[in-house]
Order: sequence, then C-alpha cells, then structure tokens
Amino acid sequence: DVIAAQLQPGDLIEVRTHEVVPADARIVEEVDVEVDESTLTGESLSVDKQVEATPGADLAERRCMLYAGTTLVAGTALAVVTAVGADTRERRAAELVSADPSSEVGLQHQLSQLTNRAFPVSVTGGALVGALGMLRRAALREAVASGIAIAVAAVPEGMPLVATLAQSASARRLTRFGALVRVPRSVEALGRIDVVCFDKTGTLSENRLRVAEVHPAPGHSREEVLRCAAHAAPVSNGDPHVHATDAAIVAAAAEALGVPTAVPQPGAHLPFRSGRSFSASVTDDELTVKGAPEVVLGACGAAAPEHTVGELAARGLRVIAVGRRELSPQQARRIRDDPDGIAELCTHGLTLAGFLGLSDTPRAEAAELLAQLRRRQVGVKLITGDHPVTAAAIAGELGLPVTADQVISGAEWDSLSRKDRERVVTERVIFARMTPENKVQVVRTLEAAGVLCAMVGDGSNDAAAIRAATVGIGVVAGGSDPAHLAADVVLVDARIGALVHAIEEGRQLWQRVQSAVSVLVGGNAGEVLFAIIGSALTGTSPLNTRQLLLVNMMTDALPAAALAVSKPRGPVNPGLRGPDQPALRRAVAIRGTTTAAAATAAWAIAGVTGLPRRASTVALVALVGAELGQTLLDSHAPLVVLTTVGSMATMATLISIPVVSQLLGCTPLDPLGWAQALGTAAAATVALAVANGVAEKWGSPGTQPQPIDDVPVRSGQSPQPPRATTTRRNASGARRAPKRPVQPAGRPGSRAST
Repeated sequence: DVIAAQLQPGDLIEVRTHEVVPADARIVEEVDVEVDESTLTGESLSVDKQVEATPGADLAERRCMLYAGTTLVAGTALAVVTAVGADTRERRAAELVSADPSSEVGLQHQLSQLTNRAFPVSVTGGALVGALGMLRRAALREAVASGIAIAVAAVPEGMPLVATLAQSASARRLTRFGALVRVPRSVEALGRIDVVCFDKTGTLSENRLRVAEVHPAPGHSREEVLRCAAHAAPVSNGDPHVHATDAAIVAAAAEALGVPTAVPQPGAHLPFRSGRSFSASVTDDELTVKGAPEVVLGACGAAAPEHTVGELAARGLRVIAVGRRELSPQQARRIRDDPDGIAELCTHGLTLAGFLGLSDTPRAEAAELLAQLRRRQVGVKLITGDHPVTAAAIAGELGLPVTADQVISGAEWDSLSRKDRERVVTERVIFARMTPENKVQVVRTLEAAGVLCAMVGDGSNDAAAIRAATVGIGVVAGGSDPAHLAADVVLVDARIGALVHAIEEGRQLWQRVQSAVSVLVGGNAGEVLFAIIGSALTGTSPLNTRQLLLVNMMTDALPAAALAVSKPRGPVNPGLRGPDQPALRRAVAIRGTTTAAAATAAWAIAGVTGLPRRASTVALVALVGAELGQTLLDSHAPLVVLTTVGSMATMATLISIPVVSQLLGCTPLDPLGWAQALGTAAAATVALAVANGVAEKWGSPGTQPQPIDDVPVRSGQSPQPPRATTTRRNASGARRAPKRPVQPAGRPGSRAST
C-alpha cells in the first residue's frame, strides 16, 4: 500500500469497490466499474467506465478516466496516475476563483456610506452654530467651542456598534435553523439577494436513487413487478455497500410488500457484470430477471411495449425492465447443480413483468423551499452537471416546470458570445451539463447584469461558483470539503429549508438597522437643529458639551443597539432589497423636526418660568425623552423597552443628584420642570406617530422599494436589474459591473462576501 499523498504521475494504482479514487488516473484495466462522480460533475447516476479512449469528450463523458474524490460503487480498476494534489480536477475546480474580500458587502460598508453623507451635514451644522454665535456677538472662544461640540455630537458614532451587534445577533439566530454563518456580514447580503442558483445533485436532491415509477405489464400488478425485481437483486446479507440501483429496488419492494422478508431468498443468483447488463435469480421453479430494457425485451419477444421505455427515458428516468419465467423440474434441478446455467435461460422464453423508472430522490423540503422563494419574489435557477432531461424532470417534480426554451446545456453555453450569454442568462432557468467553469461564468454573468446571486451547492464542482457569488452557501450532507470551506453560510444536516430563514433574517436585519439608524441620525439631526435655533436666538447653544455627550450616551448606546438586535414591529416588506433610502430620509427628517420642536418648546417654556440653567436642563430632558419615546414606536421588544426605561431612569438619577447635576451644567428639577419636559417629549412622540401614519398612507409610490417583477420570477427568469437599492452606478450614471473575472487560483480574483 502507498499513502495517497505520496502518489506521483505515472504510478499504477488499483481501486476497488467502495474506495475513493486518490488521484486523477487513466484506466488501463477494468472489471464492471461504475463510479459515483456526483461531487465532481453533478451526474446523479453512477457512470460506467471503459478502457477505450474518449478523445474530445466533455468531463462528464470521459469514460476512460478516474477522478480524485469520486467513489467506485462497483468493480475494480487498474489505472495510471495522471495528476495529483493541486493538479487534480477536483482541486482545480474548487480553486477556479480565488478568494478576495470585497468591501461592497456588509453593514459596515453600507453604514459607512451613510456616515460619509452625514459628516458634511454635521460639520455644516457646527459651523453654522459658531457663525450664529459670532453674529450675536458671543465670545469667539465660546462660539467656536459650541460649533465644535455640535459638529462632534452630530456624528452618529453608534453606527459601528449597531452594525456589529446586528450581524452577530442574526448569525446567532440562524443557528437555531441549522444555518452556520461563517462570515457574519454575508447575512446583510442575503437580504438583498435577487436570484438563488441551486446545484441539483446533493442539494435539491439526496443523491440517492429511488423507484419513482412502476409500469406493470398486462396481467401483472405493481407489487409483483417489485417482488420480481427485488428477487433478481443480489442478497445484501447486511452489507452496507450495496449498489444504489439494487438498494432502491429492494427498499421499494419492502415498502410495497409490507416487510422485507416478503421477498424470498434465491437459491441461485447471477450477478450483473461487464458485458452482461442484467442480473437474475432462481428460487424453486421461478426465474426472475432485471436489467437493461433492450436485453430483457429481446428475451421476451416482439410483443413487448417498447414505447413505454421511451416515455420513461424522456422523463429523465433510468429504466429497468423486469421479466420472469416458470422453470420445468429438470431446469430447476440443473440450476441447483450448476448455477452458472442461469445465463442461458435468460436469453429467451421470458414473460415481461413490467418496467421500473429510477431517479434521484428530491429532498422532502425542496419543493416547499422553491415555493417559499418565489413567494418572497426571489428568482430560482438550476445550475447542474446532470443531463438536461434529468434536470428538467426533477425541476418539474419540485414545482418548477420549464419549457425546452428555458433549458440550456454546457455545450450550447460555450458556443455563445458574451453578448448572447448576457441575454440567455436572464431567459433560461436550467443550466445543464455545466462544468465548474461554466457555473462560474453563469454566476458572473448574472452579477454583471446587476443581479445579486446566492449559489447553493455541496460538491467540489460548486466550490468556485460558491466563491464567485455574492453569497456562497454550502450544504453539508456528505458533500465535499471545498464547497463547505468556500461558503459564507453552511446549511448543516442538509437543512436547505434554513435558506428561507436566512433570507428573512437578512431582510429583517435591514429593517432593524434602518430603525436604529433613524434613531441615531434623526436624534442627532434634532440636536443640531435645536442648537442652531438656540444659537440664532441667544448666540450660544442651549446645551453644553457635557450635556450633548449625555444625550448621545442615553440615546445612541443602548436603545439604538437594542433596536438593532430585536425583532422589528411591523412585517417585512417582501420587495425590500437593502436600505430603503427614501423611507430612511423621511424618518430622519420627521424625527429631527419633532425632536428639535420638543426641545425648543420645553426650553422656551422653562425660560419663561426659570433661570437659563433650569431651561437648558428641561430642554435636555425633553430632548432625551422625545428620542426615547420615539424609539418605543419602532419596537416593543422587551430589550428595547428595558433599555429605554433604563436610560431614562439613569438620566433622571444623574440630574437629581446635586453634585453630578452641577458637573453636567444642569440643576435638579421640580415637578413643574419634569412636567414641562415630559409633556413636550410626549407631544413629540405623538406627533411622530401621526406623521409616520400620514406618510405611510399618502406617501408617493416612489418612496417604497420596487419589488421584483412577478413574471420573470414565475418563469424562472432573473429579476430586472434597474433597482435603486441594488444597482451600483459610477459617476457618469452608467451601470458599473462588478469586476469579477474568472481567474485561476493564485491570481487576484473577487470574493464578494468573504
């Protein structure tokens, strides 16, 4: 024995049944070899191998080659190693696109853009406060200090905390549904996904054969066909390594007949082997045969219904014909003495029992998953290495019926020009017989059209496309490590239904963060506006630097962070893709106006009935109270209520302690002062609730996120790209395609989410 890592090109290896191929190799001898290549090519059925060369064939059709990472399900092969390590097809497919973190994904990037837009406003506000102070003949030092304090206080410094807590909370919640988030910022991108591209084998299906259809011949029942087929299968005797076809037939027979023992143990068995495409068994005076339709039908005579075979094959099923015959006592006795004589009896005199149609087993939750995605206005595409007929059949079974015009093969894709690919990628639903390179090209073409994609797969042939997509999702169900390692989100135990929860969480994330941002920015806008009004009237800001710091501590730290991690109050808009900029601007404007109005009113009322220090304290309480009250309008979650009440109680305590109050430039308030402050804060909260209701009822259609068109989603086409929340444009207004060319490993590539 040789350690697989020490193999070199030119070494001769022998691979036996149920062994994993250690390297790419050219077959020189083989006996009844069948290989499971699903992790590399996406082919759900095992592939027969041969010694004869297959020059110029596609990867899935190279019958003379063994590839690293695939598994022999039957037979023995002797082969010469042609590639090892990083040169194998498996590794090359996985490393087709190198990882390169992108700064365009994640809350940090989105919020940094908002901070960049808010910074000039805060500087302008500070400069205006300072200028108004000097116009009112205030001391230069005092005017400049007030301007700097306002400029600093207006910066929403709580944004990094909000982004970190929100993403971490979302990642933690998703673990309950079986989704492990390896890259927290990918949750944000899930909320903006337009299309989900699925691999078929091992992702939407279990990569396990099953008997999908049984067609009895006239005079035979379904149960009898299954009994004869199971009787012709080899006896497993508890061996876990049973051929997938035999395992599927035996399982279907056991289910149909009630108990496994309903199929008698054969007295003699003739196994399937190279050059003999059938197996047979004899028990007492009955001979049962199952195998290739052309062989079994030939032994049954010309009356066999060959059209049934074509119908089953056209639906992407592997067809098995089942026949039987009664043996004379002499024939039965001869078989008991010489079991090899079964082969001669299988060539003629058979009676057709029926046909079995075998297919890959769809996952139980796959159909509901696709339906849920369509209800959420998310497009679905199937990118697989399987045969087009098989892919179309499984798609129809999962509730995604397609026409011939919506299916394209890898060979057809390769023949298209770049411009034609951009057109075809939005029209086709199923991309079949796709190599790893083709999968990357499909994802890249969609992304270049402004359509954000998530790629879901489990095999090494999916790893590069997973890495190329905006969000890569790996399915853990016996798949390959490259797919899991390349993914941003991993669905454990093949719980693909968690994808819906992940998308919902991504959309809720934006809704929660948008509420928190409106609190942060709206409150700061109110502070700036109040400072400008006070400076215009008196020459100095009503609130000093320490008071502004207290406002930010009471409103920015805990309440906004609680909003970011708590469930939003209202339902999630299914058309929401990322931040709703018009709604955010409207919320900031309304919050800033009402907050400033509450503080100004409280300050003016208190100024009439008391000293300036008392007036500024009343204004401070009104400002904080208005912001905290408005926070409760966004969410009634226990954490939000707790932090809001706690912040208000903390501020009241600080103001009521004489020493601390004097340090802050405040004074303890009497009941009248508290009534003035809390009354104006309550009025501002009510005003915000009324203004939000009016804005939602009478707002223009342009203030709502534009949903994805239902027509392309139902037909499988991608959503159209022109959408303000997802389309990225350059300075000239033209659409900027993401720079993500297909590159070999080791060269700078593009990774949108890791």
